[in-house]
Amino acid sequence: MKVLGLVASPRKLGNSEIIVKEMLRSLPDDWDKEMLRLNDLRLDLCKACYACLPQGKSCILPDDLNFFLARVREADKVIIAAPVYYLGQHTTLKLINDRMISIQNDSDEYFKNKQCVIVVPHTVKDWEGYAREAAMHFARFLGLNVTGTLLVNKTLPGDVLDEDSLTKIRRLATSLVDNSPVDFRDPTLAYCPDCGSSLLQMHRNGRWRCVMCGSAGGWAVKGGELSIDIAPAEIRRFSRKGMDEHGHVLTEIKEEYLRRRKEVAAHQEIYKDINYWLKP
Repeated sequence: MKVLGLVASPRKLGNSEIIVKEMLRSLPDDWDKEMLRLNDLRLDLCKACYACLPQGKSCILPDDLNFFLARVREADKVIIAAPVYYLGQHTTLKLINDRMISIQNDSDEYFKNKQCVIVVPHTVKDWEGYAREAAMHFARFLGLNVTGTLLVNKTLPGDVLDEDSLTKIRRLATSLVDNSPVDFRDPTLAYCPDCGSSLLQMHRNGRWRCVMCGSAGGWAVKGGELSIDIAPAEIRRFSRKGMDEHGHVLTEIKEEYLRRRKEVAAHQEIYKDINYWLKP
């Protein structure tokens, strides 16, 4: 069994690294264990060129994205530890997320339902923002099956070594061995029944929508408790079919651009010589 630990933090021996190492050493000795610090990768910004479309094309940027994707493909299990910076996901996760167009047309290659667990350390209580949801969907865009997430309100390196945090971290590691889900979510919150996100748009007409996976349904207060139901969806956003459909839509947009490129160029020409740019 091969397990890959992803550390989305530049801090050496910080809580994210400690968490991954603690989980890896809790796994069986005969497992093949590897770690990758995402900050060590050279990752360029997506250029929105759509050269990676249609199906079968790879990203043309000469950086470490394909090295990263190869490591994920080779792994049987994945651990992600990603700290919170200003209410959101770590920069390295976002950089990779923005490059995911280049893989979603190859869903047969990536959607292997490999198990993944996620830990999100954050410093200031109630300032975790959307970091948990962002990390979950980073994993799902890679075709991983997220079976457990953990938020830990810890700051200084090693603070995650308290008894409660260690117990939960080791429980996540154990779940990779027995292929079981682990639920450390706040039981007082409402979550999307499909993807588990807590980012729900509550509409005044008794409807709700998940801003992450796009699922929707109805909500009501019954006996002082909020209840939500989910409407059946033909295509689930983070499924193989959903990724294929998104890739198909983007390919159609690219083809439309090629058909209308003279019209597009005419629109751009109007603004070509308007220059208010600042230079560093």
